[in-house]
Amino acid sequence: MAAVTLLLAAGCAGSSAGGKAPATVTAPRGGPPAGWSPALTTPAPTTPAPTMPAPTTPGTRGPAAQTAAELGAAGTTGAGAAASASRTPAGSVTAPAGGLCPTARLAVRSADGEGAAGSTYEHLVLTNAGTTSCVLRGFPGVSYLDAAGRQVGAAAVRSGPAGQVVRLAPGASARATLRTVHPGIQEGCDEPAQRTPVAALRIFPPANTTALRLALSDVSACSSPAVQQLSVTAFTR
Repeated sequence: MAAVTLLLAAGCAGSSAGGKAPATVTAPRGGPPAGWSPALTTPAPTTPAPTMPAPTTPGTRGPAAQTAAELGAAGTTGAGAAASASRTPAGSVTAPAGGLCPTARLAVRSADGEGAAGSTYEHLVLTNAGTTSCVLRGFPGVSYLDAAGRQVGAAAVRSGPAGQVVRLAPGASARATLRTVHPGIQEGCDEPAQRTPVAALRIFPPANTTALRLALSDVSACSSPAVQQLSVTAFTR
């Protein structure tokens, strides 16, 4: 009995001397005995997950969200746009010095008409009636007009090379040669009913959309546009 009392006293003393019981209990090697359960362990503190920003609705971003590209594009509406617009496009054609002769500064006349082998050849002469120099290059557009100003027959076809630039000082002239096949020679224009009286030649100077007129009298032209009665060369000095 005394021995039992001593053992109990020793156990109580060990509990008092050691303080609190340990927080964890290790299972015996070989597995716990029946009915054994471990003491609960205190979990280690965890770091909270970062909070993600709420998604934004497309199309609602404010001024601070503008990109550098957007700001750069906006800047081209000012001086940058003007600089871009002033650049010469690749492949553009530069007009010769002095500028092309406009119709309003030109006067027209016919000269040196002569006949040969069923045709008439004459020079269409353009004179610079302005006060500054200008240039001509290429072919005129030529056709017949009736008294009402309507075109009669086909316009003149181009004959020969395009020619060189012709510079016209004030009062200077250039000429192109017009060939006219006589009515009655070509098929489709060999009957009187296939001809129409005409009142003028309409002449477009090169690179112009306004025409000059050269009055005619007692002249008939082939009515059908399928009959090629006129041909013209480029302007030369």
